[in-house]
Amino acid sequence: MAHSPERPELYVCADCQIVYAGTVAEHIDGGDHVYESPTECAVCGSTSFVETSQWPHRHD
Repeated sequence: MAHSPERPELYVCADCQIVYAGTVAEHIDGGDHVYESPTECAVCGSTSFVETSQWPHRHD
């Protein structure tokens, strides 16, 4: 059977809207992973990130 690569969680910087791939925070049995957002945006320095699945629903 062919291997299907896992897609990492994606996070959007709440200030400048740059998208980042999450960092693996934990390995789960069965080969899955838990991801976490970056600690700081390399572009604007913000520490506020939103998962891309929640981005269209985010309201301040």
